[in-house]
Amino acid sequence: MISAVIIEGVTFPVAYNGYTYTRAKIWSKNTGRNDVGDLVGTLVCLKDKVEIQLPPLTGQQAKILDDVVSDVNNPFPTAQVLFLGGQQKEMTIYTGDVTYPYLTRAKNEDGLIVGAKLSLIQK
Repeated sequence: MISAVIIEGVTFPVAYNGYTYTRAKIWSKNTGRNDVGDLVGTLVCLKDKVEIQLPPLTGQQAKILDDVVSDVNNPFPTAQVLFLGGQQKEMTIYTGDVTYPYLTRAKNEDGLIVGAKLSLIQK
């Protein structure tokens, strides 16, 4: 289980069971099907993708997150994914768009952003 993600030194907790961890295969340019339909090509590498759902955030926390993942001067930040039990994976990433669900104050008196999501994709 993932307990937190650290992006450029800023720690973001992950909601309980709020993540998907994927290993994607990257194939060479010569990959395809031959005349008998068999797959041919070369597996170049594996890349990791972590999609996380964050616990409820205040507006200030959401701003910090947005500043870290939207820094035009650092489009490929370093991230550490912390797993329960102490295991850690460090990778250079780019991020997908942060999703901030819209909640009115009437529905959420604390003014929290609930259900924010973010994708971290290994460069």
